[in-house]
Amino acid sequence: MRLQRETQMVPRGRGLRAGLAAAFGLGVLITAAVLAAMDRQILVLLAEPMRQSLGLSDTQVGMLQGLGVTLFAGLAAVPVGWLADRFGRRRVLALCVLVWTAATAACGLAQDFGSLFLAAVALGIGAAGLTPIVYGLIPDIVSDRRRALANGIYTLAAILGAGLGIALSGALVEGLGTLRALMPPAASQLESWRLAFLCVALPGPLVALLILLIRVRRVQPAGPTGVAQGPGPRAWPYLSRHRRTVLGMFGGAGLAGLGLAAVSNWLPVVAARSFGATPAEVGQGIGLAYLAGTAVGAGGAFWAVRRLAVRHGPATPVRITSWGLFLAAGVSLCMPAASQPAHLYIFFALQVASLIAASVLAPTMLQDMTPSVIRSRLIAVGGLVSVSMASISPPLVGLMSDFRASTPASLLWSVSLVSAFAMAAGAALMRTAESPFVLTVRSVAADAAALTPGTRV
Repeated sequence: MRLQRETQMVPRGRGLRAGLAAAFGLGVLITAAVLAAMDRQILVLLAEPMRQSLGLSDTQVGMLQGLGVTLFAGLAAVPVGWLADRFGRRRVLALCVLVWTAATAACGLAQDFGSLFLAAVALGIGAAGLTPIVYGLIPDIVSDRRRALANGIYTLAAILGAGLGIALSGALVEGLGTLRALMPPAASQLESWRLAFLCVALPGPLVALLILLIRVRRVQPAGPTGVAQGPGPRAWPYLSRHRRTVLGMFGGAGLAGLGLAAVSNWLPVVAARSFGATPAEVGQGIGLAYLAGTAVGAGGAFWAVRRLAVRHGPATPVRITSWGLFLAAGVSLCMPAASQPAHLYIFFALQVASLIAASVLAPTMLQDMTPSVIRSRLIAVGGLVSVSMASISPPLVGLMSDFRASTPASLLWSVSLVSAFAMAAGAALMRTAESPFVLTVRSVAADAAALTPGTRV
C-alpha cells in the first residue's frame, strides 16, 4: 500500500482548487488549439493572393498544403508522441508551439516557393504534437469521471476554434490597412498576406509559457536515468494484437481526413476563383459555416448517442461515425451545383454537421482503445495514417484541376469527386471495425484492471 501511494506523487488537487486547476489547464489547451487553427488556416485563406504574388501553380499550392503541412505533420507525429510520453507532455507541447509559430512567421517572409515550402514543413512538424499530446494529457488534468466531458468540451472548442480562427484571420486581413499606421516603416511596406502571417505568430511565446504552468494530477516517478518509467504494454505488440481494430479505425479516419482535406483546403480558392470572393468574405463565410455546422452536429450527436447507446453499447460511436461519413459523401456530390459562395458555405456547414459526431466521440474512443502508458504514441500513429492520407488530397485535386486546364468548374468538380469517394470508402471501412473495436475496448479495460501503470505527463 505504501509503495502504491509513493508511485502516485502529489500534486492531487481537491475540491475547488482541483476544479480550477483542471479548468485552467483545459482552457490553455483550447487556446493552443485555436492558435494552431489560425496558423494553419491562414495558409489556406491566403492561398490565392500568395499564389499571385509568388507566381505559384495550383499543384504547388496543393504541395504546400498537402506535402508541406499535412504530410510532414503526420511523419513527425510519432516521434513527437514518443518524446511526449518519455520526457513530459507539457514541455514537448510548449516547444511545439514555439516551432509552429516561428514557422508561421517564416511563411510571411518567404520570397519563393522553396523557402515557403520549407516554412510550411516546419509548421507541420511543430503542429504534429498537438493532437497526440493533448489527448494524452487530458486524463492527467481532469478526474476520470469528468474525462469524457473534458474530451467533448475540448473537441467542440477546437472545432469552433477552427471556425473562429479562420474568421479572425479574415478579419485581420481586412483590418491590416488600419494597423499599418501603427507599424514600423519596414513592416508597413509589406504585402497584406505577409503581415497577416507575422501577426498570427505573435501569441506563440505566451501560449507556450501558459502550457508549462498547467497543473497535473499525478506524476510517474523517474527511473534510474531520470526518465519516467513504469510497467505496461508496448506499442508494436499492441498494434499487432489489435490490428483489425487499428486498421479499421485508423484507416477509416484517414480516408475521412482525405475527403475533408479536399474540401477544407480548396473551398477558399474555389470561392475566390469562381465567384470573386475576397479573403475576408471567405473567412467570414467558412467561419460561420463551421459554427453553424458544429452547433447542429453536436446536438445531433448527443441525440444519436442517447438513442443508440442502449441498443449498440460500446459500438455506438463507430456506428454514428460511419453514418456521418456517408452523409458527408452525399453532400460532396452536391457541391458542383453551387452558383454563389453562399451555396458553398451551406454545403460545408452540412458536411461539418455530418462529421461532428465523429470529432466529438473520437477522443474518448481513442483513449478507451489504447493503454495509458503508450497513449500519445498510439494516437500519433493514428494521426500519421490520417495526415498521410490527407496529404494526398490537396495535390491530387490540384493535379486533376491542372489536367482539365484549371478552370473554376474543373476545380470544383475535382474537389467534389475526391471528397465524395474518400468519405464513402472511409465509412465502409469504419463499419467493418465495429466488432473488433468492442473486443479491443474490453481487452484494454481488463488489462488496466489487472495492472495499473503510472501516468506519464
